[in-house]
Amino acid sequence: MSKTIYTMLITVWIITPIMMLNVANTEPVKSESENDEQDFDNPLLADPSGIENWQVHSACKSAMYAEDATEKQMGQFVCRMAQDMIYEQNIYHNAYITFFEQKKYEEALYVIDGYSVTGCDITDMGRADFTAYIIYYFDENEDELKDNFYWTMEQVLKPYCDEMKDASIEFHLDENDDRRRT
Repeated sequence: MSKTIYTMLITVWIITPIMMLNVANTEPVKSESENDEQDFDNPLLADPSGIENWQVHSACKSAMYAEDATEKQMGQFVCRMAQDMIYEQNIYHNAYITFFEQKKYEEALYVIDGYSVTGCDITDMGRADFTAYIIYYFDENEDELKDNFYWTMEQVLKPYCDEMKDASIEFHLDENDDRRRT
């Protein structure tokens, strides 16, 4: 038994200095704040966040008005991607509406009516109009540039939705006195 104790002591006596050398020669671990400062230049390593209005506004503005060809191309790409996300949501929203109408789920239709990101069906709206609405709205409402893009989209597209709603209202002439009524 004493031979076992001596073997253990010798092993600890040899291994301990080796372990201490390894610990002493390692680089210190950086804190999260040091890593954040180091990775600040790489947006892919930033904390996850939603799309902010200033990102889309600046991309769409560059897509329309940039003089530098590379900046214009990047602006077009980013602006189109942001618009495609909204169009994609609109496609899904309309698919849900169609499904619920076919199944006659009145409650679901009521709920989903208030769930649209856009406020109305934008299937027929062109990209140029969409871009113009984005640029105009945020030029007029700079205080909302830090807000979430999706949460603001209904306000951005409100003039378009109002126009579509007005166009869907039928007017009839009153045959007796040639007045309009709805």
